[in-house]
Amino acid sequence: MSDDIPTREEIVKSTMITVILTSIFMILGVLFWAGSAPGVTSIVTAINAVNPFISVLLEVLFMFLSFVFLTVTIVNLRLYITQIRAGWLEIFILLIVMTILSWLMFDGNVAGASFALSLGFVVYLYLLQE
Repeated sequence: MSDDIPTREEIVKSTMITVILTSIFMILGVLFWAGSAPGVTSIVTAINAVNPFISVLLEVLFMFLSFVFLTVTIVNLRLYITQIRAGWLEIFILLIVMTILSWLMFDGNVAGASFALSLGFVVYLYLLQE
């Protein structure tokens, strides 16, 4: 990654886009969580009737994309406020929080899969630095 710091307008624009995308994927995850409650008829029950693995795949995808866009939001906000790029501590804390959140919302399988994908994204960020 380059050492150039983007202008404040670019950071604000990028942060607004990532906040919107994080919100969309988090809302979709919460809707899937609420729809998967026993006794509730929703789109999740219709998807489970077709193939139960599709809903699990969508849950993992929603949690992973929430992590990705939330990570970019945190990095942009730290850069905007302090003019210093975010450190690894913020990214790992966010990784742990999103894993716990996906465990509480869904189950261990979704949490494990979203953790593995999110860890892959963190490795990608690390490799991107060099």
